[in-house]
Amino acid sequence: MMPTFTDKMKRLERARLLLRRRYGEPPRVVVTHAVEHALRAILSEEATGAQVDEAMERLHHHFVDLNDLRVSRPREIRDVLGPDFPRSGLKARVIPRLLDQVFHQHNSMVWDFLEAMGKVEARAHFEKMEEVRPFVAATMARDCVGAHAFPVDSDVARVLGRLAILDPSKDSEAEMQAQLERGVKANRAYEVHGLLKRLAEDLCIVGTPLCAPCPLNAMCPSAVLPPKGKGRKPEAKAAKAEARVKAEAKPKAAAKPKAPAKKKKPKPAPRKK
Repeated sequence: MMPTFTDKMKRLERARLLLRRRYGEPPRVVVTHAVEHALRAILSEEATGAQVDEAMERLHHHFVDLNDLRVSRPREIRDVLGPDFPRSGLKARVIPRLLDQVFHQHNSMVWDFLEAMGKVEARAHFEKMEEVRPFVAATMARDCVGAHAFPVDSDVARVLGRLAILDPSKDSEAEMQAQLERGVKANRAYEVHGLLKRLAEDLCIVGTPLCAPCPLNAMCPSAVLPPKGKGRKPEAKAAKAEARVKAEAKPKAAAKPKAPAKKKKPKPAPRKK
């Protein structure tokens, strides 16, 4: 029997509890500059947090300001991101296109217009823009105006597709977002999204995922695990090796000097009768 929508959401809740146990609660992001937040959202897809930080630093170093970034050619932005940055060509095209559309609508690079917008209006504002994918609009609506939104990029779609909770081959990003927003409560959505992004970065990576150390491998229908009884799990081996290294590095206690042997008293000679 095919799992129902309710069954899938229960599986997602179980995944949340297991990931929360592994990673803890994701920290809340405080948005101090909406434009910077949008750039980070675009760059974050299939990239680690460290890669995004380094890319943002390179952009700030290379371009005079955000307006300079807005009028730059995608090829120049792609070169600044670097050849190894995930999906650099696509992101280099989307970034100036987004900045340029907002600038022509509001004649500003500050984006303070979001303060006067409602939750639905802010999301629709970004959704109508060319080359701005639904997950960017959902991220901005959620983090800048507090809307109930569940951004779905290729990272989230990959994880939930492998868990058989979503079907990325069938549903669009907007459709997957709608399903998750219907099934995940507003007070849980931010946490679930953050945990899935962390798992996508650490273990459920593009290509061959690292299933053995994954906390969801027992519930994941896509998990590829070594046969039972064929050696230890990688994390068990790593833990044993670490313990051995620590034991070898620990200084050995100096041996206590042995106490001198007690001299035996000579037995008295027997008396002559």
